Amino acid sequence: MIVIHIFGRSNSGKTTLIEALCRRLAGRGRIETIKHSGHHPLALEEGKDTTLHYQAGASGACAIDEEKSILILADERLTNALDAASERGAAFCIVEGFKNVPLPGIALGDVGGDHILMRNPTVEEILMNLDRFPTWTTPKTLLDRLLDDAGPESSGSMLILHGADEDALRVAAEAARRAPGITGAEGRLLHIGYGDAFCDTKGCLAIVGTTPRSVTQALTRCADLLSDAEDDRNY
Repeated sequence: MIVIHIFGRSNSGKTTLIEALCRRLAGRGRIETIKHSGHHPLALEEGKDTTLHYQAGASGACAIDEEKSILILADERLTNALDAASERGAAFCIVEGFKNVPLPGIALGDVGGDHILMRNPTVEEILMNLDRFPTWTTPKTLLDRLLDDAGPESSGSMLILHGADEDALRVAAEAARRAPGITGAEGRLLHIGYGDAFCDTKGCLAIVGTTPRSVTQALTRCADLLSDAEDDRNY
């Protein structure tokens, strides 16, 4: 998921730019937006059931009608919002505000910062430079992509390993691809976040196959390979 971070002072044109970007990106994939409202706390509609549920202690309250859903979460973390957008399949997430967060992006007006990729660009300039923006992914996103490529009847599973070695993950994925019934596998270090922006690294081995049994067997063999590689490094 490409993250387009836009920040600036009030009345600098953030909303206008985001609306234009949403219209232009709509044909390229799913778009989500996240807005920082820290200085203007969100007012919940008084007396509504979801508001009452939330005020009564629900950590999440969701209302769904025929065309949309509205979700209230007791969670102010940008990282979790980005994870959720990625796992819903967003190709682009436009983040407005959060100018003090070390997430590289677009500065509008004369606002300063150490993480400015572009200043006062046009929509065309942004679209021509999408490869400069940070990306955001999660282990589930990686597995879902493999499942989409393999087709609707496929099964999949994964291992998430902290401190894993990238070469060992690659070897394990190659071994999985040779196993009976396996249609896809990927093993690599997954960089969650970007640079100083909440960066975390997880080893991820995702495997998809024709049956749950074939995936489980391949995953077990790969876990043994990774364990052996860990023993070799410790030795």
